[in-house]
Amino acid sequence: MAVDYDDEKAAEALEESYRGHDVTAQRAETLARLNVQPGEHVLDIGAGPGFLAMEIADQTGPNGRVVGVDIAEAMVRRATTRKTQDWLSYAQGDATALPVNDASFDAVASTQVAEYMTDLAPFCTEVVRVLKPGGRALILTTDWDSVVWHSEEPARMSKVIVAWNTSVTQTNVPRILAPHLRAAGLTVETVSAFPIINTDRRPGNYSAGLVEGAAEQARTTGDIPDDTLADWAAEQDALDAKGAYFFVITRYIFQAVKP
Repeated sequence: MAVDYDDEKAAEALEESYRGHDVTAQRAETLARLNVQPGEHVLDIGAGPGFLAMEIADQTGPNGRVVGVDIAEAMVRRATTRKTQDWLSYAQGDATALPVNDASFDAVASTQVAEYMTDLAPFCTEVVRVLKPGGRALILTTDWDSVVWHSEEPARMSKVIVAWNTSVTQTNVPRILAPHLRAAGLTVETVSAFPIINTDRRPGNYSAGLVEGAAEQARTTGDIPDDTLADWAAEQDALDAKGAYFFVITRYIFQAVKP
């Protein structure tokens, strides 16, 4: 079952992750590639706690317009509460039925959203619909099937990863996204990788709180006994303590334009 970010505990955990240095670096890479110009109109699909949208608004300046859309009311509320720019707004809405007008944005950003789509086609169609001719899209998505997470009990680790992957709808989106973007009418210009590599669980590392999150997700599936999950979590603590912790996840950035 995919994570429900209207749940306050899940929303708080996501926000804490987004404040960490790994996701902050991801946000900086996203902004650099999106190359927002003063006065532009930009849409952030799946805005979450609003950190990316706020930084985009800093770049557009008051002559621009930034809209963040998220399906979770809790996220929209959190993002709206912290916003300081008058030209930034948030709305609740589905990524496959965006509450914005046709051809109204110079750029669209969407990070870690595509993997929650049951069907990529309507999502890609909406990106094309809302972009102006010549507008650009940046879609960042994770290949959850490529997670490398060290354990001295690999069979148990595999079960935990399988359970954790139920937190999203599709685990292999980067492998199939480009054809959907092209079919929707976009020209895919570049695809690049953004790996997150953790060799310990210091605060700010993406995987620092993931042990607890993965165990919680595994409990919702009911496929792994609690004592097995406890042993797995204890092993991850022990690996970290002796300097043997290792976690890698790779995200992919698709940049495309609307002809």
